[in-house]
Amino acid sequence: MKEVERRHTPYSKFKAFLVENNINQRDVAMLLKKSLSALNQNLNGTGGDFSLKEVRIICKQFNISADDYFLYPEVSKMKLQDVKEEEICNNFKSV
Repeated sequence: MKEVERRHTPYSKFKAFLVENNINQRDVAMLLKKSLSALNQNLNGTGGDFSLKEVRIICKQFNISADDYFLYPEVSKMKLQDVKEEEICNNFKSV
């Protein structure tokens, strides 16, 4: 099987959100005024990334956090908190 070339990490968590909430990708594409193919490439990481404007539209429409679904989609909130605390501790050690 041919390996798919990705330009960025796929948004698997957002794709799962769509499925869990019975939201059709076609509806999201229409919301963003783009083709279904373009949206699919955004979601799968094979095309361009979402613009900041598009992320804002999505988050507002579905009442979700950009941090959870677009910036750190693969990291749980608890794990992210641990990472931030570790970074803070490391910053103090170097002072």
